[in-house]
Amino acid sequence: MLPYIEIFGIQIPMYGLCMSLAMALAIILCCVRAKKRGLAVDPLINVALFAIVLGIVGAKLLFILVTYSWEEIIDGLRSNGFSFIMNSGLVFYGGLIGGVAGAFIAAAIFKIKLADYCDAIVPTLPLAHAIGRLGCFFSGCCYGAVTDAWYGVCFPNSVSGLDPTLRVIPTQLIESGANLLVFIFLLWFTRRQRRGYTALFVYMMIYAAERFLIEFLRGDEIRGIYGLFSTSQWISIALFILGLAGLLITDRAARRKE
Repeated sequence: MLPYIEIFGIQIPMYGLCMSLAMALAIILCCVRAKKRGLAVDPLINVALFAIVLGIVGAKLLFILVTYSWEEIIDGLRSNGFSFIMNSGLVFYGGLIGGVAGAFIAAAIFKIKLADYCDAIVPTLPLAHAIGRLGCFFSGCCYGAVTDAWYGVCFPNSVSGLDPTLRVIPTQLIESGANLLVFIFLLWFTRRQRRGYTALFVYMMIYAAERFLIEFLRGDEIRGIYGLFSTSQWISIALFILGLAGLLITDRAARRKE
């Protein structure tokens, strides 16, 4: 669609622009929500920085693992070194796993009780993801299966090299819309304080179910298929189980305290 825009003669990738906007908006909204809850904002900045850095690392690593064989990875590192990693793409699930890990690492280093900030942070995740998926749409990556339906979209300038004459399902827009709905739901869900990491566990389950279903509509080849499902679907199953287990453990712990 529109992989790049030009500002003052400088070519800027729309994907990077959307990602930057998504992260900035998520941080601002986190701070606003934390302040309304009477929480200190400064520690939240440290958490955000760790989450962003490790999120990007995780997203790139998962992309490399899904896209290349071990022989190709080793050859790429030998030939291009660190640039092989820097020039790789991004996979959301890798970013989510790395980002959550980064947040907990920051909380441990700076002695922050992350559970207190959970309700303020979690709703911003699907919002940022929704904006990021718009970047995928502009770039013509993460597209759906070929279709003759009226909603099919052509990507004449796809960064993935998609045939410009093919009409595909715009799964990027579908997932962006779905994430906006999850964002709205989580805003409602966190109107009152939830126990511990309840909001995170609920988000994990909802997004896992959403992503599992959307993967059936995907048509891009760089996804990794193992058995019946794609890499993202297997991760979705694991994420849903972890979220459910977290909810059950949280509920059991709360009942013991009563």
